[in-house]
Amino acid sequence: MRYLVLLISIFILTNFAQAHDGIFIKFSLGPGLMYENSSINELGFILPAKNHALGYGFKEKYALYISDFGGLVHKKVGEYNYINLDAVGLGFTSYISSNISLSFSVAQGEVAFAKKWTEATGKDKEKGIALGLSADKEWIVSKHFSFCLSTVSSFFKTKKYEFSTFSINCSLLFYLTTLD
Repeated sequence: MRYLVLLISIFILTNFAQAHDGIFIKFSLGPGLMYENSSINELGFILPAKNHALGYGFKEKYALYISDFGGLVHKKVGEYNYINLDAVGLGFTSYISSNISLSFSVAQGEVAFAKKWTEATGKDKEKGIALGLSADKEWIVSKHFSFCLSTVSSFFKTKKYEFSTFSINCSLLFYLTTLD
């Protein structure tokens, strides 16, 4: 029953959605939290957390995009000092009224451990699946630029690790076409 209510709510919200058509680029960074819930079982701070996108908006309410999300965690794990969570995949956005959007991404994720932040890709790596979810509020600054405040949540799963993240990001968006 709750899934039916959720589907009906999403349908109603997306029917009143408004979006920007055309190509866009989103640069998104902010602080966040990470929790590893399979073997490390600890909380860590993410600085910076990212949620970048390159996409195309269509039908005034949807967008498809290539997503790049994750973050760098300063956390001591064995001989390593940093954990890098990185994912690249495909995403879908539904725009709701008042320039609010909901986005979902499915990606190939990578977890890497490093001794120095300058070598964040490290040598100890594992690939897996990553899921990203974000809610954005957008303010139009000019004909081609806007500012966005986002809540971003993601999940990384490899054979050995399961990471959950949450961040508050500030984003700059560039639209190739003029905003209405």
